[in-house]
Amino acid sequence: MAKYDEQLLGKLERAVEQFEQRTSVELVFVLAHRSSSYPDVPWKVGSFFAFLVLGLALVLPADFSPIFLLLDVLLGFAAGWALGRFAPGLTRLLVSTKRKKEQVRLRCHAAFSARGVTLTQDRSGLLIFVSWLEREVELRWDVGIERAVPSPEWNEARVAFFRARVLEDLPNKLDDGLKPLADVLSTHMPPASDNPNEIPNRPVVIG
Repeated sequence: MAKYDEQLLGKLERAVEQFEQRTSVELVFVLAHRSSSYPDVPWKVGSFFAFLVLGLALVLPADFSPIFLLLDVLLGFAAGWALGRFAPGLTRLLVSTKRKKEQVRLRCHAAFSARGVTLTQDRSGLLIFVSWLEREVELRWDVGIERAVPSPEWNEARVAFFRARVLEDLPNKLDDGLKPLADVLSTHMPPASDNPNEIPNRPVVIG
């Protein structure tokens, strides 16, 4: 899956509806294509290609005029820069796991506020943040969940969610991840009689 298509968004929306029928929690999906532009990556790849072209020019037996050598180095840099900018697989390979996780965590934190997850009446918002380039999923929840659900049970449910590895086959594995969360939340935060839908169920896609 290279992008968040309409079919996927529809399935996620129905999953949110089913989840919220079991609990008073407001579930929000935010789907990001990437959590950072990683602006240093194109420059690093471009510089590598430029030095590679220069090195080849120095060791090859052919003679290069200074003008053509300069053009070749510039073209090598441009090709490497474009590859680093538009090849997400290369970016994923060159950026450390620690840095990717940190960028996803920061973007998730920003989305938590920007998407109004903190504005529910009972502070019962739960955000599932998916970042495709980094292949990472992050959970963030409001204080209402912390107050209602004992920490050991909530921690166990979250571990089960991540153990399901939903990104390996999204959305088909999503039910395996959502079930332990819904089970514990339905026990401690069952739906109220009115159970208003305070946040739209439609997943939000960001760049």
